[in-house]
Amino acid sequence: MSASAAIMDTESPFGTYKAEGLVRYAWKLADRHDLSASLRKRIRALVARLFTGPYDTEADGLKFRIYPGQNYDDRKILAKGRLPEKDEHKLLRPYLMPGITFVDVGANIGSYTLFAASRGAQVLAVEANPETARKLAFNIKANGLDQVKLAGVAIGETEGTLSLWLEPSNCGFATLVEDLTTGEWAGDWSPKEVAVRPLADVLAEQGLDKVDVLKVDVEGFEDRVVLPFLRNTDRSAWPRVIMLETNCRPHWAEDCVSELETLGYRAAGVTNDNTVFELPA
Repeated sequence: MSASAAIMDTESPFGTYKAEGLVRYAWKLADRHDLSASLRKRIRALVARLFTGPYDTEADGLKFRIYPGQNYDDRKILAKGRLPEKDEHKLLRPYLMPGITFVDVGANIGSYTLFAASRGAQVLAVEANPETARKLAFNIKANGLDQVKLAGVAIGETEGTLSLWLEPSNCGFATLVEDLTTGEWAGDWSPKEVAVRPLADVLAEQGLDKVDVLKVDVEGFEDRVVLPFLRNTDRSAWPRVIMLETNCRPHWAEDCVSELETLGYRAAGVTNDNTVFELPA
């Protein structure tokens, strides 16, 4: 069974698909970093064929229906038994509390969205990949998080359509930047046309007049999400905090880091893949 052959089920109640001991052991083995990268890749391909999912599991008190053969975050949750972005969550935790609005652009299966909502934040999750958005909707419902809204759309500078490039072994790494699908991240990519809208328009449609914390993780398209929004929004409505994925920085059309600093944001924390920027009061 290949990863692409996994059956997506967003209807059966949480708990239908138990992750038994052999499943967890296999994915822990596939995630062992004391093995060489090439051996780990071969083991992962075998495990993905045998144990692609779905499985229902909990991580850090949150419920997820995961498909580890199809998504990096799912694999990490199953292998480690916790949310994958431990360092990022530590940086965001002081800003997430009841009464604030958290907007998650590139929400994937919800590891940030559910974490923020569990801390009392009002959340708008934005996910461009229709299948991933359906999985996210299931996870939101499974956790009973009524304060989470979901927008199934891509964010860009202008309204229209673009090709979202998808790779079947990691649906969370979908990208609007075709150049990213070669070289280091070459794989079995294929395009899907998706609707694209400016962030300000999506916020207005959802009835949000402010964003307190904005997280953007869209595989090399971060600059085209953040900068048009800030340039066309009154400064009084800018997010106090922006978490920006920076590991695809070479694929940006503009250097978002230097532009944010020019606009007054200052780096408040850095991880291997992300930077948190804060706007001084």
